[in-house]
Amino acid sequence: MTGRDTAVSPVVGVMLMLAITVMIAAIVSAAAGGLSGTEKKAPSAILDITIYASKDYSGYSLPSLIIKHISGNVLATKDLQIILYYRTPSGTIVKGNLSGQYAVSGVWSIYNSGKYCGVLFINDENRFGSDTLQDSAKGYANWFGNASATFRPGDILVTPAQYCGPELPHHNTGMDYLFPGVDLKVPAEFPVGSVVTVKIIHTPSGQIIYDKDVVIV
Repeated sequence: MTGRDTAVSPVVGVMLMLAITVMIAAIVSAAAGGLSGTEKKAPSAILDITIYASKDYSGYSLPSLIIKHISGNVLATKDLQIILYYRTPSGTIVKGNLSGQYAVSGVWSIYNSGKYCGVLFINDENRFGSDTLQDSAKGYANWFGNASATFRPGDILVTPAQYCGPELPHHNTGMDYLFPGVDLKVPAEFPVGSVVTVKIIHTPSGQIIYDKDVVIV
């Protein structure tokens, strides 16, 4: 072997190592790009949430929650999870969780134990009709979590307070679900000025699209 041949061998080795390094880098980059391409992108929306200690409904009042879609993307409620944290006056932290379509029954003559409503529903009779109350817990098109319940700019999500009736004690079963263990019929347990931390998560992407402290009014 000549001196020229011995000089070529290290050069060839280095070139092969560089080529292999470039190939590995390209494979890793392509794999990473493929993974990022499959990630779900969270929708963007401006929401406004109001929580009432006692809201008037044609002569009777009871706790309520309203979510307004101000602007942004249309939200499929079946892809949303609502989490609420509330510290009671006695210091107990209560966690509420709404994910998917869930029905609650009423406690008075029209909205009674034989009728069901979503914990939250889109209050738009022009779009969904007036049959929000159902004879079973199977669901309805405007209930939160239903595949048809797309939350659009201008829409309002509400608890079934308007169906709860004038008979005492006033009792909003949707709010009972959202605030488990809190006796909402006792004003001191849910007073004006208390704070509820509300998070809304887009479950396909795992991203939080709303995270605020809401003062009870």
